[in-house]
Amino acid sequence: MVKMVCSSLKLIPRLTIDASHMHKKLAITAAVDVIAGNADLLYEILLCLPARSLIRFSIVCKLWRSIITSMQFRLRHCRTLAFSNALPPSGIYFYNCLTKPQKIESLPITDNVTSLPPIQFLDHMAPNIRDTYEITQAKVTQSCNGLLMCVFTARTDRITIKIGIVYNPAKKEARVLRSPYKKYDDKLVYYNLIFDPSEPPYYKVVCVTRLGSWFSDIDVSVYVPESKSWRSCCRSSVPSFMNFESGVFWNGAIHWIGEYSSVYFDVNSEEVAMISMPPRPHGYCSQKIRYFGEWGGHLHLIQVQSLYAKKFNVLELDKDTWKWSVKYRVHLARLISAFPEMVRQTSSRYAFSILSVIRGENEEDSVLLLTIPGKVVSYNLVRKTTKVVRELPGEVVDTLRFKHISAYQYTESLFPVGEWGIIKK
Repeated sequence: MVKMVCSSLKLIPRLTIDASHMHKKLAITAAVDVIAGNADLLYEILLCLPARSLIRFSIVCKLWRSIITSMQFRLRHCRTLAFSNALPPSGIYFYNCLTKPQKIESLPITDNVTSLPPIQFLDHMAPNIRDTYEITQAKVTQSCNGLLMCVFTARTDRITIKIGIVYNPAKKEARVLRSPYKKYDDKLVYYNLIFDPSEPPYYKVVCVTRLGSWFSDIDVSVYVPESKSWRSCCRSSVPSFMNFESGVFWNGAIHWIGEYSSVYFDVNSEEVAMISMPPRPHGYCSQKIRYFGEWGGHLHLIQVQSLYAKKFNVLELDKDTWKWSVKYRVHLARLISAFPEMVRQTSSRYAFSILSVIRGENEEDSVLLLTIPGKVVSYNLVRKTTKVVRELPGEVVDTLRFKHISAYQYTESLFPVGEWGIIKK
């Protein structure tokens, strides 16, 4: 009897603990039920979650889906994250020049993202376009805060046109835009995207065409989703050799660059202006720009003495003075020593391409992302260390040199780009 009582007494603490845990679990369950049943409270909580989580949560129940898919919530979610500076890129897309035709590769760059959504809109052409035109080319030309600018080159028996597509890869949604310049040669028409999630009307498409016999004059038209139409806003004289195909959105303007000059289109004033270029490095190479892009609010430029230079500077444009200055000095000797396959034909030629300058939260985490034969590697701009990011399949050729804008950032976004609907799987 004594043993039985003692044994029972020993069970009391455990029963007390189990009861305490049970009360906590019931309290948590009750709180979850309260939140789940309160649409207003649930709305505010969901606003704080990343887009990739919300896309998955939209299938939890009808209430969650109705909130997450509503136009009001999607717009407010983008704006909330923009004001909280919670929109860092989670990956990049880039064209693998080792494959024919060039294949779009995706590369996650954060630990909590394992893969990026495929660019399905380029693989499965919009039926409403294919029924009318023969698509001869489809490519990504720009990225901006989670949206991509894509361009279709299409033709009928008589004409060739360029069609602009604003595409959200996270939601697989697109808006298709015909050129506003029907009387001009579409080879001279360029689409660019301006998307600021913190400022309505949120996004605009800028279409540029060259005018005149020497193409030194341009006309700029702007498309705003609310109006559903193009509006010609300005004309300007620019240097003849400017490249308007791939603009970079930074500091309230879309920027374009040429070998000798740079111009930008200001979102607010809707005017075109020029920026002084930094001195060109000495050397016989005529094409000295190897990279031009934005990351984390920083606009970068890389110029080289020669096509295969292993020493160069990373320049940054100051937001206040609009002057270029040296941010990093790069010498790829260690990288070349670690990967001798970079040496091509002679010791003075090196096969590499610059995909992106990635600024880390800490200065010591800033890296240069490059492709070398068969690999994507990162070069730490402060520590001068290298790391293989991924293998890059394809046939290695003499050089991997890309254009000065070769990578397109990916940021998860719920932003609704238009009524053209969701691309079916």
